[in-house]
Amino acid sequence: MVDKVRIGVIGCGGMGSALAKSSLKVSNIKILATCDMEEERAKTLASQLKSDYYARTEDLLDRSDIDGVIVATPNYTHREVAVAALQAGKNVFCEKPMALKLEDCDSMINTAQKAGLTLMIGHVMRYYSGCTSIKRAIAEGEIGQPIICNGSRTAWLEPGRMSRSWRRSKELVGDSLFEATIHEIDLMRWFAGDVDSVQASGYNFAHPELDYDDCAIAILRFRNGALGTLESGYAFRLGDHRVTVNGTKGAAQIDFKASTVKVTAESRPERIEPLMNGTFEDQLAAELQHYANCITEGKEPLTNGWEGKSAVEIATAINRSAESGRVVKIPLIH
Repeated sequence: MVDKVRIGVIGCGGMGSALAKSSLKVSNIKILATCDMEEERAKTLASQLKSDYYARTEDLLDRSDIDGVIVATPNYTHREVAVAALQAGKNVFCEKPMALKLEDCDSMINTAQKAGLTLMIGHVMRYYSGCTSIKRAIAEGEIGQPIICNGSRTAWLEPGRMSRSWRRSKELVGDSLFEATIHEIDLMRWFAGDVDSVQASGYNFAHPELDYDDCAIAILRFRNGALGTLESGYAFRLGDHRVTVNGTKGAAQIDFKASTVKVTAESRPERIEPLMNGTFEDQLAAELQHYANCITEGKEPLTNGWEGKSAVEIATAINRSAESGRVVKIPLIH
């Protein structure tokens, strides 16, 4: 068994840097190199990690001593970078969203399967202690069968703030569903099961610099009969950030602003727990520990390619429903 998984970091912006620094808390990961098309950014992070650095992805991937990579590049590049890494024989941890198109998700999954390599998607909230506590409460029947699941990740973004960012373009970022609310979509599916259909509406109320809706509201029907709602976007003056699961015997709620989890059930007193054990960096470290263990032990990641694709599929279905005004069934035809 390999003592340490040797990692290259591709994409040295905010999330890439956070993941790289959090990996220092993981005993069986060693960062060998960083890479960013803005070479100075790669160099700065490399100096902090005492690693090598590159401006070209292919130079990092040419190294035979790298076992896996962390892909934290802009959303629209995920497929290209991940597939190149897999074809170069590297295991891949790819930040969310997995990709912006379902066919790109399929390409990543198929390439990983053919190569016999690990593909893990960065849905870090599944590794929060509070989220795993809710999952356990559902699995053990504490709150009964989930019947209503609501998610909200809304905020007010000052108009013009993203006018110079690649995040202003739907082709490059997706929209708020892909950029941020993909986390809540993943959690809702993890808690309540696969989604059967969605009906949604969207509109751009206040941000003409964006070429996509700044507000999306969806009704979800899950395959087990449960219902759900989801709100996402940047047009909410009084924003909210929660995921709530109501069951036949109780309920559970994540309040992200308060960083707490509440569980209430018929069988025991209400309890309130921290959302996270430790800091956000500790959660990233736990996620990366899982990645390293999957590589060394040959295990399938909790957030594998199929899980990543499922979240992308729901986000895509919401957009298709908002555009067409119709109910959209899942699975989608590409």
